[in-house]
Parts: sequence; structure tokens; C-alpha cells
Amino acid sequence: MRRTRAAQAGYTMVEVLAAMAVLGTGLLGIIAMQSTAVNANQRAQEITMGTNLARRWQDRLRRDSYQWTQPSQTNPVSNLAATWYLSRLGTSISTDWYVPDSPSSTVSGLLETAAFDYFGNDVTTTSPNAYYCTQVRLTALIPNQLIRSEVRVWWFRQGGVRPSTYTDCARNATTLVSTDTTNIRSIYVSQTIQRHDS
Repeated sequence: MRRTRAAQAGYTMVEVLAAMAVLGTGLLGIIAMQSTAVNANQRAQEITMGTNLARRWQDRLRRDSYQWTQPSQTNPVSNLAATWYLSRLGTSISTDWYVPDSPSSTVSGLLETAAFDYFGNDVTTTSPNAYYCTQVRLTALIPNQLIRSEVRVWWFRQGGVRPSTYTDCARNATTLVSTDTTNIRSIYVSQTIQRHDS
């Protein structure tokens, strides 16, 4: 009788070790899940910010189009050259991807650049704080009347390599961004821009 009561009074070492193994396995799973959740949240934040920045650039292009008021019935000559960003199209049918230049302070009065820091603030394309970069491509759908504007905002993947060809928002290697899916993440937003008749 004494042996039976003593055996029932506590846990054996095997039971304690088994309980610790189950607890440890559960804790490791929670830690791994937490790390995955943090990484997923960061990626989601980057995608959201990239989308917002692409929309901001589309708004800039649309605002720029308010200066494009000709050709009209009274003046058959296009004044697309009076715009800041859209003038890059000129008389061509389309442009390749390019990094848009900042307007002079007399045009906008604000800092508008193709680069943004992590929080979405405009910075120069050569700034060490540049996290997101913008590239634009324009296509004339109906010459002198309708343009398709495509905006690509890109940034480096976490742990991605940052080769020197990407400096200055890859101004000299814009096509490389399209093909480098190992190191680059990107968002594309497009819209149509119509001439504003005077």
C-alpha cells in the first residue's frame, strides 16, 4: 500500500521530460509563426506604400495634363511641350521606361522627385534614404488627344542585392528593373490621360 500511494503522489522524470518536449515544440512553433507574421506585415506595408506612391505619381501626371489644351479648333498645333512630365512623349508614339525629372521650383513650388524614403516622403534619387523609386512610360493611344501613362514603383526585396547599376533609381538601367525578380519588388499602375480642351 505504501508503494502505491508514493507512486501516485508525484510525476516521474519521463513524464516531466515529455511535457517539456511538448511545451518546447509549441513555443518554437509560436516563435516561428511570429517571425513569419512580422515579415508578412512588412511586405504588406511595402506593397501598400508602393501602391500609394504609384497613385501619387498618376495624380502628378494628371495634374500636368491640365496644361495640355491644344490642338483645338482655334489652334491646331499641340501644346504638349507646355507640360512638364508629359512633354517627354513629344511627337513619338511611346517612350521607354524612364525616371521622371523633378520640375523646377518655378513650375511646382514643391519637391517632386522619383524617389521616396521608407515613409513615402520625397527625397532626391541619389539620397541614401531613397527606398522606393518611380519610373514612367507613356504611350499615345490617340495622337494629340489620349495618352496611356504607366507608373512603376519598385524597391529592393528584403536581403536583395543592391548592385551599382541601380544607383540614381536605375536611371541608366530602367529595363533591368523589369527582369530582375530576384532582387526587386514592384507595383504597376496605369491610367489614361485626355487632353483638356480650352
